[in-house]
Amino acid sequence: MAIGLIFALTGCAAPSRTGSSFCAQLGRELPAIGQPMGTGTDVTAMVDRYERLLERAPLSIEGDFAILTGLLQDASKLDPSDKEALQEIADATYAANQSALNVRDWVKSTCAVDISTGLNIDPPRLPTTTVATTTTLATATTTTSTVVP
Repeated sequence: MAIGLIFALTGCAAPSRTGSSFCAQLGRELPAIGQPMGTGTDVTAMVDRYERLLERAPLSIEGDFAILTGLLQDASKLDPSDKEALQEIADATYAANQSALNVRDWVKSTCAVDISTGLNIDPPRLPTTTVATTTTLATATTTTSTVVP
């Protein structure tokens, strides 16, 4: 029974909110993430993709990515015959421009993907960590940094 409880608890764990986890999820969403949305089904599928990515978005882009995801959610519920609602979504789109640019730049530099097209721009890479080592000799101190993939 204890083993079953452990499996049940680990199955409910939240996704990892790291750059590598986000990039891996983005890789699973490609190439569909860059496809145009022509039908209601396409819009719903795109909202689902963004929601899955938001679950893995690291803190550095979570706020901006939440704005974009919310914008897609709102657009998916839009009545195209409602001129006021169309203007509100257009205004919200302009207001979200900086968030879109922040996410685009972060995704390009971290995941090597142009999220607007869904295309890899370089060989995929993972975020790196820096390990610093310090050596002290009599009166001199030398610090070296090594990037560990």
